[in-house]
Amino acid sequence: MSDNVIQTSFASGELSPSLFARVDFAKYHSGAATMRNFFVDYRSGASTRAGTEFIMAPIQLNGPVRLVRFQQSVDVTYVLVFGNQYLRFITQGGAVVETSFPVGGITQGTSTILNIPGNNYAIGQLIFVQGVAGVPQINGRFFVVGAVSGANVTILDDVTSLPVNSSAWPPFVSAGTSQRVYTIGTPYLASELALLKFSQKGSQMNITHPAHFANVLTLVSATNWSLVQATIGASVAPPGTLSISASASGPAFIMYTATAVDINGQESPAAPVAYASGVVDMRTTTGTVNMGVTAGSAGAIAYNFYKSMVSTTGNPSAGQEVGYIGTSTDGAFTDANITPDFAQVPPIHRDPFTGARHVQVSSYFQQRLVYANAGGNEVDRFWMSKVASYYNFDTSNPIQDDDSVDAELVSLEVNEIKSMIPMPSGLVMLTTKGAWQVSGGAGGVATQGGPITPATLTATAQAYIGANDVPPILVNYDIFYVQQKGSIVRDLTYNIYANIYTGNDISILSSHLFYGHQIKEWAYAEEPFKMIWVVREDGVMLSLTLVKEQDMYGWARHDTFGNFESVCTVTEGSVDATYVAVSRPNPITGDFRLYIERITDRIFTFGAEDAWSVDCGVSTVHNTPTAVLISTLPDPVGIATFTANAAVFGSNMVGWIIRVGGGKAEVTQYISPTQVKGKMIQPITALIPNDPQKRPDIGIPGTWAVDPPITVVHGLDHLEGQQVSVLADGGVVRDLTVQGGSITLPAPASNVTIGLGYQMQLQTMPLDLGNEQQTVQGKRKKVSALTVRVKDSRGVKAGRTFQTLTPIKEMNRVTQMGQPVALVTGDERIVMDPLWDVPGQICLQVDDPLPATILGVIPEIMVGDTSK
Repeated sequence: MSDNVIQTSFASGELSPSLFARVDFAKYHSGAATMRNFFVDYRSGASTRAGTEFIMAPIQLNGPVRLVRFQQSVDVTYVLVFGNQYLRFITQGGAVVETSFPVGGITQGTSTILNIPGNNYAIGQLIFVQGVAGVPQINGRFFVVGAVSGANVTILDDVTSLPVNSSAWPPFVSAGTSQRVYTIGTPYLASELALLKFSQKGSQMNITHPAHFANVLTLVSATNWSLVQATIGASVAPPGTLSISASASGPAFIMYTATAVDINGQESPAAPVAYASGVVDMRTTTGTVNMGVTAGSAGAIAYNFYKSMVSTTGNPSAGQEVGYIGTSTDGAFTDANITPDFAQVPPIHRDPFTGARHVQVSSYFQQRLVYANAGGNEVDRFWMSKVASYYNFDTSNPIQDDDSVDAELVSLEVNEIKSMIPMPSGLVMLTTKGAWQVSGGAGGVATQGGPITPATLTATAQAYIGANDVPPILVNYDIFYVQQKGSIVRDLTYNIYANIYTGNDISILSSHLFYGHQIKEWAYAEEPFKMIWVVREDGVMLSLTLVKEQDMYGWARHDTFGNFESVCTVTEGSVDATYVAVSRPNPITGDFRLYIERITDRIFTFGAEDAWSVDCGVSTVHNTPTAVLISTLPDPVGIATFTANAAVFGSNMVGWIIRVGGGKAEVTQYISPTQVKGKMIQPITALIPNDPQKRPDIGIPGTWAVDPPITVVHGLDHLEGQQVSVLADGGVVRDLTVQGGSITLPAPASNVTIGLGYQMQLQTMPLDLGNEQQTVQGKRKKVSALTVRVKDSRGVKAGRTFQTLTPIKEMNRVTQMGQPVALVTGDERIVMDPLWDVPGQICLQVDDPLPATILGVIPEIMVGDTSK
């Protein structure tokens, strides 16, 4: 008689083989021996990762690229694509392109020439072509400009840089458009990209590098960006010299100066001093000294005036202190015996970054811009700007609270500053030897906070475990960073009891994924799955599902046909979209080529056909009319009426597929431009709330589509020569190879996703029943049957090993394309092979481009080697 056991969770992710005997460890029973292209789903279970959508190819043969997040707001977000001395931009899943030019014709042959009147293109630039009637092979594609002769532009393939052979293309019918991909130049070579570091405030991003002066990237509009060296100093220049006149002569000698103030409140350094010599002594005799700025300062909205103490023995020395006496908006001022305020003095211009001083790190804290680590003997030094005057590092004499700060971390060892993170209690600096906290302190105690001033700044050592150059990730109140050697991930959290920042090694349970490897890049995608994506130096990508309040740290590994090179995340709508740069083998060139791709959203509105479980893929584009759609309940034979509030239907649409509210219908009758009838092939699930008749809810514009079934899919030139995995209307199509940038389906379909397939594997830990005294470890076991509890799953195979897998019948049904292919949610049982083994592990695998979420596994086991 067999017994049922259950594994209820995979929250601990893929555990290290060194833990296979730690059955006493609680996380053992929620871990996996293998989690490959699965990830820990924080809601429950283990889910297959979504595939990637092809976005664009960067310039080839010029080294790597690096993807960087730029987020001005939740609505204005960009992915920065840094390449070899160039920068491109991606937003909302597409490349930023410039104004379009018409494509008036195509000269076809083994080399292809586009006629683009008025173009301003140059060799090597990237253009995007669309809307050319009659030639689907050219639409929706990027091309490299190979040559320009007036209106004639010779195009090259964007992936291979080879001539485009259009000999077999159909003839040109009518014009489309061409748009240049917006690109700006940078000073950064491909070999330097790894050490670029960033900090952002609004539309400006600071970029630092050990070999370059600090630069500022500024967003003006989508196709208007600037990258310039940071200008250090006040944002307003000093005024010209002062003219001086007095109401009467006398024994007094007074020194005056003035500064300019701009709309940002920044104050310039002082103008050259001017003297009122031999004037009335206003301390004893009524009189005035009038002064005026001889040359105003551009951008100034006011002028501050300063004067020295009165001398009766001659002009005061130029170095004597001056104090504030008043402000004027027109550059003229009258001193009528005003006592100077020496607590308010003019700033002294200071540029700490002259010469070859290249700062390597930047951040913001308490309305100050912070630069740090200028290399050489200054790796532990940092500079803070004046308060609210970023890029202004002026000082005063005597020192003012809002003056810039120049300081260093002083310790028994050199602490090279690698990153800086603003936290509530202070600015946390991660160095090669540990973590430091910089704050204003109070009584010398850094953790008591307070504003930073030149007099109150305090730097206190925290944890003594160093960090490397990979920028840390901030999740809520926790800092996650890569340890100095590059192969351990730690967290850093303020401990109110110890009054310092402390942390733990959060990679220790999955140490096999890190030992002997280096973390190259990583990025955090909070929604929808609360995951950190990590790129290793060998091209493997890891994922960490992170919910600290639930003690959930689940690692998994992911591979593809090629190597992951770079990753970043950026907010797009309600999700944090993840973009990757991938180097893939190319059968045409015989080498590796780079691709920019986006991990797709894992949403199945219409069931299996919405799955995107291929990499570097493309999908047919839905026709989404700008009209409201009202659907009726189907009649007894399944015919429903669809009515739009605008003319969107045509007589040619019979046989087309309407998708609305989770349901599908095939158009069977054209009635008018606003109405058709169709046979339901999948019921509408979006119903009017609380409607007793359960009528379909309205389809708002953009949420419903009407699409023609097709057999030939174009736009696959980046996959030329590759065998691809295809999902057509939820049905799997195998053994197709891209030729001429297209594939031909065996049957028509209206929702097709094509890309590179990948395998997904999940293996349980060696079976344990939780009894250490009468353990089943080392005993032979037989799993006679298995129940798999799943959600939104298909294509799952199960077995004792990955070499002895059997498809689970209900999740591997063969159905006709174009018909509903449901995802399974529930329990599915399979009879296993009747062999005994010691581990008692369960292996699950998905080979087709289909999704799966494994909520739990329930093997029916028999244990041998028992005493009688």
